[in-house]
Amino acid sequence: MDPHGSPSLHKSSYTQSIFNSINILIGIGILALPLGFKCAGWGIGIMVFAFCCGLTNYTAKLLAKCLDADPDSHTYGDMGAAAFGIRGRIGVTMLFITELITSSVALVVLLGDGLDSLFPGYTTLEIRIFSFFLLTPMLFLPVRHLSYTSLLGIISAFSIILVIIVDGLSKRDAPGSLHESADTEVWPSDWMTVPLSFGLIMAGFAGHAVFPTVYRDMDNPKKYTTMVNWTYVATTIVYFGVAACGYRMFGSQTMQEITQNIMAVPEYNQTLNRLAVWLIAMNPIAKYGLTLNPVNLSWQIFLFRNSPVEGWCARGAWREPIITFLGKILVSMFIILLAFIIPGFDKVMSLLGAFFSFMISGIFPLICHLKLFGASISPAERSLNYILIAIASSMALSGTLWSFL
Repeated sequence: MDPHGSPSLHKSSYTQSIFNSINILIGIGILALPLGFKCAGWGIGIMVFAFCCGLTNYTAKLLAKCLDADPDSHTYGDMGAAAFGIRGRIGVTMLFITELITSSVALVVLLGDGLDSLFPGYTTLEIRIFSFFLLTPMLFLPVRHLSYTSLLGIISAFSIILVIIVDGLSKRDAPGSLHESADTEVWPSDWMTVPLSFGLIMAGFAGHAVFPTVYRDMDNPKKYTTMVNWTYVATTIVYFGVAACGYRMFGSQTMQEITQNIMAVPEYNQTLNRLAVWLIAMNPIAKYGLTLNPVNLSWQIFLFRNSPVEGWCARGAWREPIITFLGKILVSMFIILLAFIIPGFDKVMSLLGAFFSFMISGIFPLICHLKLFGASISPAERSLNYILIAIASSMALSGTLWSFL
């Protein structure tokens, strides 16, 4: 069907597309948003939040335009190939694999922090070993079974804003109250922490890798722009609510995950808070297999298409399954090792947002747009694209460097 033809009975409706897009955008990045405001203060924090929201909303719409340049394009890799040839496809694929590995590390760290809150007293090494045995079996489940758990992600994310509001209203005095503000800053007292906020805030808007699939699956693609706008309305309300309420409640005491602050206040409803932490802790279990599935598929395709390996596997039916089994174990061990080396959730999320989110959700769509349509768009739009690339690149570079400090 033509991308702008009549609706299809076998594709997603307008409402389903909005729900799917919200589910894509609202992820574990929501937990670090209050810390982003703490690093930047109200003034810079709100400006960075508005820029990241506006940039990714604009580039999400550019994706549809770039995809329509080639009716056979369905993925980011296809866009990269259309704009830059086979090197573009390879570059985008490598970028995505690295992002998925980093996202998996964030999931392991998040699970570990949740387990530490629920069952204190264990060392980081013990928690990582337990996480390995808990998460690795998820790599062997069929994707069709894992996909049913994706709803858990959006439920846990929305539970966070609900718990923050209920807890904040239940306590009359600071810290931890919405009635009385904690010690916050309009402008940061330490400007050296501001670059960290770039990645922490941008990480919440990283969902563009799946937007091409959502667009191609819509029964009426003409409504894609409106769908993106309503998706961002819902996401922005939830994100800003968590960021603003969390920072107002805890101010300079805001931790790397807002759930850690919540669990540290004895006056709160502990049953409600433990339920929220359980939901957050289960989120990595649900997403670990889905996140690493493309990584495992990539190395399997690369390895089993190698002639010597293919010939060796052909001499025994058990050989390929054994290699696949051991390979998945090694991938999971590598992820757990990285999570042990880089244990801070704030550092992982800052890197994820500063480098990967800016590259994939901001800079790459703009570059593709200029490559495919640079000669036909107006000078004003061309200038806007270059300005956005310059700003996003500066924020990505500084945020990435600061995430390693």
